[in-house]
Amino acid sequence: MKAGDTIGPYILERRLGKGVTASTWLARRAQTDSDSSPGTPLVLKIFDIAETDSWKPLDQFRREADILRTLSHPRIPKYIESFDAAHEGDFLFVLVMEYIQGETVEAYIASGKKFTEEQIENILAELADILVYIGTLRPPIVHRDINPRNLIIRPDGHIALVDFSGVQDAIRTALYPGATLVGTAGYIPVEQVSGRATHRSDLYGAAATAVFMLTGRNPAELPVRNLKIDLSGLLYMSPRLSYVLDNWLDPDPDRRFLSATKSASILRGESPASSASPASSPTSAPGMSNQKSATHRPESREYPSELPADSALEIQTLEPGLYIKLPRRRLGASRGFTVFPIVFLGFVFFWTTMTMRMRAPIFFPLFSIPFWIVGITMAKSFLSPSFTDTELFITPDGLLKKNASFISNSTQQFRISDVGKAQVRRSSMQMNNHYLKELAIEAGTGTLTFGAGLSDRELYFLERRINEEVVRLKQLLPPDTDG
Repeated sequence: MKAGDTIGPYILERRLGKGVTASTWLARRAQTDSDSSPGTPLVLKIFDIAETDSWKPLDQFRREADILRTLSHPRIPKYIESFDAAHEGDFLFVLVMEYIQGETVEAYIASGKKFTEEQIENILAELADILVYIGTLRPPIVHRDINPRNLIIRPDGHIALVDFSGVQDAIRTALYPGATLVGTAGYIPVEQVSGRATHRSDLYGAAATAVFMLTGRNPAELPVRNLKIDLSGLLYMSPRLSYVLDNWLDPDPDRRFLSATKSASILRGESPASSASPASSPTSAPGMSNQKSATHRPESREYPSELPADSALEIQTLEPGLYIKLPRRRLGASRGFTVFPIVFLGFVFFWTTMTMRMRAPIFFPLFSIPFWIVGITMAKSFLSPSFTDTELFITPDGLLKKNASFISNSTQQFRISDVGKAQVRRSSMQMNNHYLKELAIEAGTGTLTFGAGLSDRELYFLERRINEEVVRLKQLLPPDTDG
């Protein structure tokens, strides 16, 4: 294809870009006898089936057309039409879109120009607005390829997000993991590499694009600390920009708790940026003891507004009250810390058996008894959640915790006036040299604990919901209730 060729009712003017199987062209609708002036410039994205050896790229191309047809946002190119065409013996699929005048962020930086920090905050806020929009669609949409080449700076300074060829709906990625990898190196998070892209994956891409605008370098080239891009020694940023990027660049998607809506408000100065996040690592602050960092809790926190789409937690509103059922811990997910007690018990068994077969003095078999007790306790502690159903009932009558397994059943019950605050804290269990977190609820003279192995987002969501419900139920108590 070349400039001047006619594709359907459109005349190609110049090529804007070329991919592996598709090219984009600036084009205009061919004039008719009734036209007195050239048509509005448009973009034709043309897929040549002869340039591909599989149907996967065609499926992505058609999905992009189907998605754009349903979108309506001032920062996303408008869908015009799509059709099939033949050109010089080749079979083509054509997508016609609004032409967005301007230059990409990548081209802007390559030309030697630089962004101010205020511009970057405004651009990131507008990008957050786009992510809010596609995230509120049903099913939600994941762009999967937010990078400097797909962000256009208009002449008026506003932006547009283009290239929805990698788009995927969040439900499909949750149900069918392992999808084709889509994205640009340096701008995709770990979970997207493994085929589990979510709306929080787009947050990472947006933050990585902001990093490129700040430094002029691909984020993959920058120093890393604790698997996270480290900008602390490279440049100073405003507290609000630093706060958003620090959260969105976290390699753990469950720790990217800051929503696009809240982030846009922070970046525009409409909301304050908190000085610390609830997902901060217990060892992130140098010079702070483990105990102090584990219990330190900032007064202000941004709680997740919803559970992850793939969460197995069951939460029901009882009106008044709350019902919570925790999922059993999967053995495969906890393999790192369930193997140890099994190996430990195996060693103790070997020791005991060998001392008895060798007819060693009775002291040696008796010496293993404390180790049997420790091993069995560990095995019970680590394996029990995999075979136990845990339910919580929080009602005006009180808090009831039920544990049920094929071995035993147990219940704990407290008056609602004796129930205190729920709080996420560090548990005594470790996995991969990191302590797991759990939820602790003050109840009577003691503390109820559960939820070890849940994600940070699930735990903090539970903390907020339980505290809100307990406060509400206490307000419903009659004035003469004790406590």
